[in-house]
Amino acid sequence: KRINDTNAQPRRRYVSPATREMAYALYYDGLRRRIEERGTRDFPEHQGKKLYGELTMNITVDAAGRVLEAEVVQRSGSPVLDARAVAIVRGAAPFGRFNPEMRQQADQIVVTSRFRFTRDDGLEATLSAPAR
Repeated sequence: KRINDTNAQPRRRYVSPATREMAYALYYDGLRRRIEERGTRDFPEHQGKKLYGELTMNITVDAAGRVLEAEVVQRSGSPVLDARAVAIVRGAAPFGRFNPEMRQQADQIVVTSRFRFTRDDGLEATLSAPAR
């Protein structure tokens, strides 16, 4: 039973700055650009004031490019900014299907990314070491 349970679980691949495979690097770059574009276009505001700060999030994406989970693992200090960042990630999806090489290795990827909402009204996303 335990073996069947283990086999039934999706294969997850953690993508980090140390990930060297080109397929994952290209996929992450596309994901990052979509999130940055969405975050810059829909810059977080609360009561008419722009929200600035930095947070780290684990983003789990399935093979179809859908966000399964977006979890803030290092908070910005502003619950509103954290919630808006999650909404930006979810709104930027879907990110596109995994290519065949990725699908052979994983059903899902988990990307840990640091988000910086800067005073020049931009969102900068960078890959971080996995936070589990």
